[in-house]
Amino acid sequence: MQQTKRILFLLSFCLVNFSLLGEDTKEKQEPSSDKKEMIVEFTSEIVTDFLWRGNSLAGESLKRRNGDSYESFTYAPAFQPTVDFFSHDRKFQLQLFGNFQLNQREDRDSDKRLFQSGSGGVGPSYLGEDKSNWDPHNQDLCAQTLQSGAMGMGGNLAECGSRVPGKDVAPYKEPNGMKRSDGLFVVFTYHFDATKFGQFSGGIWFYNTFHKSPSFLLPSGTQTANPYAAGGTGFPYGPNTMNANNRNAITRLTWHEYFIVWKLPFLRSLSPTLSYFTQYSTENGGYMTGRNYVSFQMNHEFRKEKFFRIQPSVNVGYAMGNNALDNRSGIQDITSSVTFHFGQFFLKAVNIYRPDLYLWDSNNYYGFAGGDPGRASWNRTSEDGLVPNPNKMYGPVNSYILNTIDSFQSGNPALDSVAKIWAREKFTLQKIPQFLFYFSIGYTATF
Repeated sequence: MQQTKRILFLLSFCLVNFSLLGEDTKEKQEPSSDKKEMIVEFTSEIVTDFLWRGNSLAGESLKRRNGDSYESFTYAPAFQPTVDFFSHDRKFQLQLFGNFQLNQREDRDSDKRLFQSGSGGVGPSYLGEDKSNWDPHNQDLCAQTLQSGAMGMGGNLAECGSRVPGKDVAPYKEPNGMKRSDGLFVVFTYHFDATKFGQFSGGIWFYNTFHKSPSFLLPSGTQTANPYAAGGTGFPYGPNTMNANNRNAITRLTWHEYFIVWKLPFLRSLSPTLSYFTQYSTENGGYMTGRNYVSFQMNHEFRKEKFFRIQPSVNVGYAMGNNALDNRSGIQDITSSVTFHFGQFFLKAVNIYRPDLYLWDSNNYYGFAGGDPGRASWNRTSEDGLVPNPNKMYGPVNSYILNTIDSFQSGNPALDSVAKIWAREKFTLQKIPQFLFYFSIGYTATF
């Protein structure tokens, strides 16, 4: 009996202690249930064009691909998902933004040459085209032979060596599919506590395309030589140098910047924000090598926290050095937008005004006429707001007209030179679109 009492006492003691231990453990664990989880915000958006800071990162490439004139509105739809990861106090932010083009993703033959030894290679645009117009440096004797044979004039197929006519020497697709505008934007940001001076944020971002793109050229010294690529064989355009139609002459866009953002402490309902971005990436050869970008932005949300909301926004961006080669400064873009929110869904309309067109009037933005370094001089001045029109570059009709202009002779060489330039520019140049537009539809969720 005594033994039984002892056992009951020990069991009671253990139960009480385990109960107290459980309560103590529970008390120790309870604070962990109060810890805030990571905040995740997801936005899924379909846009009609990929435009940013006045740059057309898709639409203008599509115009060059299809041989169409540049316009204010281009239908180059893309899926743009965005995921933001915030720490529980929203001080640290990681953002992932993707761009995935939705149509015309595959490459196509944009220079429409009949016989080529590779994309971007020299070749006739029509059978009767004189070789002095399409191969002035005798870069591709095999293509010349095939043209002669097609016209019933014979030719020496030994000039082709191991290249097989109709297979190795034939029309080629250029590297211009819209998949080459796909890319990933990654941002790391730290948000400091707000003070009477406003709130500051700082961080770093980088954007990389997934595929090689002709919009972002390698520096000439790093390109793989190709003796057949249009542009000539001598300095400064050596074989293949800066030819945007050759697969060996292109690279992925890699664009990296540091930034500081200052949310100003006044007019808080308008969210005035001053931002400074400075580029440190040097991988690409000129097109996107902007040095500094300063922006001032304001926006206001009407009917905040209601199901239906309207949010207008305006951003003024100033470039200090549009790229490392041109080094021009001016107002790069005035971007205004209005967003209509329907709960978590939204519709957006965006207008981009580019007041200082000389920032864009450059081979380092639009590239050489038709992507051909042999036409580097076709955009002679950056002061007229005119650039080569993709619709006037290639094809048998355009080539015939350009060859006719080039063959004009009046007996006065000085007059001929001026007349040829005037006629060619009248035929090939177009006004740079000063206004750009796009629309989007999307959905936002927070987890």
